[in-house]
Amino acid sequence: MAVALILQISALVLPFMQVKIFMKDPQTFSLLHTVKLMWDEGLWVIAILITGFSVIFPFVKITLLLRAWLWMRPGPGRTRLLEWMGRLGKWSMLDPFSVLVLVLLASDQWAVTATTNLGVYAFLTAVATTMWLSIAASHLDAARIREHEHRDHRRQSLARRSGRWGVAAIASILLAMTCFALTLQVPFLRINQFLLTDEAYGVLKVPLTMLHERNWPLAFLSLVCLILMPALVLVAELAAWLVPARPRMHLWRRRWISLAREWCMLDVMSLALGLFLLEGQKFIRTDVEHGLWLLVVAALSLWLSGWILGRAAEAGVRRMDAAQA
Repeated sequence: MAVALILQISALVLPFMQVKIFMKDPQTFSLLHTVKLMWDEGLWVIAILITGFSVIFPFVKITLLLRAWLWMRPGPGRTRLLEWMGRLGKWSMLDPFSVLVLVLLASDQWAVTATTNLGVYAFLTAVATTMWLSIAASHLDAARIREHEHRDHRRQSLARRSGRWGVAAIASILLAMTCFALTLQVPFLRINQFLLTDEAYGVLKVPLTMLHERNWPLAFLSLVCLILMPALVLVAELAAWLVPARPRMHLWRRRWISLAREWCMLDVMSLALGLFLLEGQKFIRTDVEHGLWLLVVAALSLWLSGWILGRAAEAGVRRMDAAQA
């Protein structure tokens, strides 16, 4: 926790990135400098979003984690607090994803370059550390609270026991899988600026470009949070739906899938792209491609499938208990 706090404070003042545009002096941006620039330019919504998610919330989360673990007793209140911190924690990555978009579009361009600095790496490490601490706290909290003793010890699949939630669950997961598969290939932005190479970028191309640039932290961030974790969650959701298990195992699966969802950041990437379209055009002009809307739909459908499958799991476990009553 102390390491995360030190890194978070350092990330506020260390340079995040440097942007060099042809025939202009290089500009170096820190996190606080970016917020001030947005505010001075009249982009108050962007400034407030970055301040809230990337400046204030990380410190709030560290404080609440300490409070939850040191002073709050085990119970529903602490569990809900840890759950909400987990759901909101990934939004602290908004600023690194905004940097990722700019570095991506400036890749292999001679008239504009964007390079990341130490502040990005300090920030990524701090946020990732607090996210892991939140997951560990949630896991330990669940272990300390005695689970409901289910009567049914037979293995059954949720697909057979979820009733009217079953059709909605199948439809939602198929929609999420389809949208996710499409968004990997369909470009979301295309560069359209004189003196710059015409390039189009989809989700799959993001980590490949970062690897080409030898920007290992951003390559890892994009590969894990935009591709591997969403794919893992969707496969795990389908398996949890179809593979028979005891009620306690079904609840255990839901808990771990929920924790894995905290690392699915298609929604954070969508918001970062939206912020770039509002402000980043002064650096690199781009055209919106169909993949941007697919990305938004994929993020929404991924969230929707999780919500519906969660309700389906609860309904299925209740029916298993009722069958043995």
